[in-house]
Amino acid sequence: MRDDPSREHWAEFAASEGVVPYRKTSISLQQAQEVPQESPDSAARFWTIVNILLRRRWLILAILVIGVSVGAFLTLMRVPRFSASTTLEIQRQQTQIIEGADVEPVAVADAEHMSTQYELLRSRALAERVAEALDLSSDRRFANPEASPVERLRSAADNVQWNLEVLPVSRSRIVELRVRLPYQEETARIANAVAETFIEMNLDRRYNTTAYARRFLEERLSTTKGALEEAERKLNDYARDKQIVDLSSAGGSEMGSSLDASSLIAINAALAQAQQAKITAELKFSEARDNPSTREFLENAGITGLRSKRSELFSEYQEKLSKFQPEWPEMKQLKAQIDALDGEIESERTRFVAALGAEYKSAVAAETALRQRMDELKSEVQNLRDRSVDYNILNREADTLRTQYDALLARYKDVAISAGVGASQVLIVDRAEVPGQPFEPNIRSQLMLAFALSLALAVGVALFIEFLDDTIKTPEDVRSKLGLSILGVVPALKGEPDVSALLRDPMSALSEAFSSVRIALQVSTAQGVPKSFLVTGTKPGEGKTTSSLALAVAFANTGARVLIVDADLRRPSFMASGKTTAGLVGYINQKIALRDHVVPGAVDNVFLLPSGGIPPNPAELLSSPRIGQLLEEAHGEFDIVIFDAPPILSFADAPSLASVCDGTVVVLQAGNVRRPAALSAVDRLSYANANILGVVLTKFDVRRADYSYEYSYGDVRKAGGWHWKGAFSNEAKRRRRVEIFNSSDDGGDSRQTQSQ
Repeated sequence: MRDDPSREHWAEFAASEGVVPYRKTSISLQQAQEVPQESPDSAARFWTIVNILLRRRWLILAILVIGVSVGAFLTLMRVPRFSASTTLEIQRQQTQIIEGADVEPVAVADAEHMSTQYELLRSRALAERVAEALDLSSDRRFANPEASPVERLRSAADNVQWNLEVLPVSRSRIVELRVRLPYQEETARIANAVAETFIEMNLDRRYNTTAYARRFLEERLSTTKGALEEAERKLNDYARDKQIVDLSSAGGSEMGSSLDASSLIAINAALAQAQQAKITAELKFSEARDNPSTREFLENAGITGLRSKRSELFSEYQEKLSKFQPEWPEMKQLKAQIDALDGEIESERTRFVAALGAEYKSAVAAETALRQRMDELKSEVQNLRDRSVDYNILNREADTLRTQYDALLARYKDVAISAGVGASQVLIVDRAEVPGQPFEPNIRSQLMLAFALSLALAVGVALFIEFLDDTIKTPEDVRSKLGLSILGVVPALKGEPDVSALLRDPMSALSEAFSSVRIALQVSTAQGVPKSFLVTGTKPGEGKTTSSLALAVAFANTGARVLIVDADLRRPSFMASGKTTAGLVGYINQKIALRDHVVPGAVDNVFLLPSGGIPPNPAELLSSPRIGQLLEEAHGEFDIVIFDAPPILSFADAPSLASVCDGTVVVLQAGNVRRPAALSAVDRLSYANANILGVVLTKFDVRRADYSYEYSYGDVRKAGGWHWKGAFSNEAKRRRRVEIFNSSDDGGDSRQTQSQ
C-alpha cells in the first residue's frame, strides 16, 4: 500500500480511539455456548440494567401510566370508610372493693388470660349483645328489614363482628377496639358499645356466679347447723353419763382436759422440780462431807470471820516466833488462841454438813411423796382415757361441724355484702369519637402503591423481555455472545441518505464510523491491513454492500488503491455504466485480463469489478481456481481487494470466498440477528478455515445505547447531518444498486441509497 503509515502509528492511533485489535478466532456454535462468560462487577451490572431500562423506557412508561390509571380508578370507585377506636385497660388484678368477697379466684392478667380476653372481644355472643343494645337489627344498613328477627339479628351481629378489630398494644395491658364502617356516627357508637357491653358481660358473669354461691351457702348452712346441734347434744350427754369434766368451759388451758389430767400435769412438773432439788442437795451434801474446804463452806459468813481472826493470830505468832521461843508464855497464849479457833471452825463445819444432810433428806422425802401421788394419778388418768375415747370422737365431730359452720356463715355474709358490688378488670381508657373524615380510600397512598407496583411490574417485564431477547444489539453482545472482536459501530441512517456524499464528508457520522473500522483493520494482523478480505453478513439487508463501499472509500482516502469485487452473483449490488465489462463471471469463464474489465469510480483510487451478470451456478464459479488468479492479478495492480459476498446463511458462496481471502469481515445489523444465527454463520466460516477479522455492527441506534456511544457520535451527528434509524421507501428499495462507478469518459456521480 502506498503512503501507508507504519504499524506502530496505527497501533497508537487505535489505542487512542479505543479500537480492539483482532484476535484470530475459530469458534464453533457448541464451543461458543460452552465458553464461560466473565461475570461483570457490580457497577457494570448496574449500568447494564440501567441501559436496558432506558431502552425499554416507553414500555415502562406505558405500564406505569396504565397501572397508575387503574389504581386511581379503583381507588375512586371504593366506598369511603370511617374508623373509630376505643381503648381498654385490662388490669393485672380485678378491683377488690371488699377483701375476700370474690367467689372466683383472683384473675391475674397473664398471657393466657389476655388471649382469652381478646377472643371474648371477638366472640359472636358479644356482637349479638351489641346489636341488641343498639337495635342494629332494625337498621336497614345492617340487616334486611324483610328478613325474620333472628336473621336480622344474625346479620347485624355479623356486621359488627366482621368490622371489629381487636388490636393489643405490644408489651402492655392496653387493647384497642377499632371499628371500620361506611357510616360516620355509627362507627363511634358501635366502638363504645362494644367496650361497654364487654364490661357488662364480665359483671353479669360475676353476679350470676355470686347468686349461685349464695344459694349454695344457704343450703349448706342449714344442713351444717342441724348436724352441729345434734353433735353437741350427744357430746354433753356422754360427758354427764361418764362423769367427764371438760375444763375448756371453765377456763382451762386445753380443750377437753379433765381434772385428773390437769393434776397429773401439775404433779409431773412438781416431781421434776423435786428431783432436781434432790440431786442438787445430794451433790452439796456429798461435797461438804468429803471435802472440808468446799466453796460454799468457805463462803459461809461465820466461817469467814473465824478464818480471818485465826489468820491474824497465826501471822502474829509467826512474827513473834523469830524473837521468842515456843515455850515463851506469850507464845503459848497465842498458840492456845489459834487452837481454840481451829476447834470452833471444825464445830461450825460439822453443823454445816449436818444442815446439808437434813436438806438432802427433805428433798428425798418430797420426791417420794410426789412420785406416789403421780402413780395414783396415772392410774386414774388412764382409766379416764379409756372412758374418754368415745367422748373425743364426739368432740372432734362437734368441732369439725362447728368450724365448717363458722366458715360457711362468714363466707355467706361476705357474699351477701358483695352481691350488689361490681368488680371488673376491664376499664375504658379512651372512648371513641366520631371521625371527621374517612380513613380510606387514601388516594395518595393508593396511588403511591399503584405506582410502586406498576414500576416493579414494568421493570420486571422489561428485564424479562430483555432476557428473552438474544439478538446482537451492542458491541458488548458481539464480544460476550459471539466471542469475536468488534471492528466498529455504524450508526443507523434515516430516510434516503446520499451515502456517497456522506462518505466524502469527513465530518459525517458515516465517515467517522468507517474510519474507525479502517483503523481496526490496519491493526488486525501483524502485517497490517489484509491484502484481500471478504465482507459478508448473516442475511440480506444488513448493510454489507454499504460497508464494502465505505471501507473502500476509507482506505482510498489514505492513498491506497482499492478494488471492490462484486461477488454477490445472485443479487448484484454494484452497477457500472459507460463501459462494457465482462465482470467477475466473464473473468472466470473467459479467462480474460483483469485490468481490462475494472471500472473506476467517482472516488479516487476506488475501482470495481462488477458481477458480470447472474450465472446459473454461482457457487461453482466462486469455487473456481480462477479466484486465486484474480487475487494474484489484483495484488499487482491494487493495494487492497474487497469482496462483497452474499449472506453466509443463505448460500455457500461466502465460505468458499472466505477460504481464499486473507480475512473476513462479518457485518451484523444491530438488534436484527439472533445469537444462534450469528453463531451458525461464524461456525460456517470456521469450517472453511476463514480468518475472521471481526464484526462491524451496522444500523446501531445510538439513543438506545449507553452514554459512551452517545458521546462518540454526538458531535459528528450535528456536523454530518445524519438522522436516526428509519425505514426506507419502496422506491429506494427498488433503486438499491450502487451507481457511483462509471467509465472514465462519463465521470458521472450518482448516489447509493440502500444496499444489502
